[in-house]
Amino acid sequence: MVSSVNPALRKLILQWSIALGIATALVIGAAISFWILPYLRQRNQVAGLKSTTFETRVRIASRFPAPGEDEALRLVKRAMANREPAKVGALLHMGSASAAEVIGFFKDSDKRDGAVTRCEWLSSIDGDGLPLEGVQVAFKGNDKPVERLALLTPDDNGVWKMDFDAFARSVRPSWHELLDNRAEQATVRVVVGRDAYFNGPFRDEKSWSCYAIASPDIDILLRGYCKTGSAQETAMERLLVDGTGMSRATLEIRRVEGADARQIEIISVLAKDWVVPYRNLTAGVPGKF
Repeated sequence: MVSSVNPALRKLILQWSIALGIATALVIGAAISFWILPYLRQRNQVAGLKSTTFETRVRIASRFPAPGEDEALRLVKRAMANREPAKVGALLHMGSASAAEVIGFFKDSDKRDGAVTRCEWLSSIDGDGLPLEGVQVAFKGNDKPVERLALLTPDDNGVWKMDFDAFARSVRPSWHELLDNRAEQATVRVVVGRDAYFNGPFRDEKSWSCYAIASPDIDILLRGYCKTGSAQETAMERLLVDGTGMSRATLEIRRVEGADARQIEIISVLAKDWVVPYRNLTAGVPGKF
């Protein structure tokens, strides 16, 4: 049967089909450019920042002999296994936690992190003027494996103890309070790297320096900002001076009016790691560590 469709109409339909095809391709391309690619970049950036790196550091001279592998592993296992509040202070630098909070954290370990699958001695990872011995503790996890970093440092009497806040990656107030309830200020233990996202109250890239902030305990990437030329910027740049591209850090942060939920201002760099020197916990000097 010979088609009765008008040739001119057939040509018009063909032209519209081509135009719609091109428009669809452009929409898909725009979605890839403006949504999918940024999402993938952020996901990869979060994964990269969350990766625990143990950069080579110069050993810091100490009058106290460092524990060897067997002793370091023994100290960490004893601290994790202890359930007696009276012994907490002899095994750990408690930092911001009470003895009850420490005991509670380790009692909930199996439920939160799963069973321990491996303890690996990292030897010296000295930094921030402190002699530090590291032990990486791996857990089975619930949905995925969990890793924690046990950092040992001596007290004034030469007794090596595990730093609780570093192991627990203490955040005060909690990530929930900070991200969901929008707490105004917090102390966080995070991994940081350079970034370049300027928007809202931080739109002036000549006035602000931007840093990516991630944590193994959250699935989103935060952006932290320091005033260009400030003591805080100097401290942040010192974190990244060795060229690793990322560093552990303990920061004091605050919200700024008009910023989105993931944008915060860095008001103090408390430590170039997750251990805040216990001798200086009350110093609180902004931008210095």
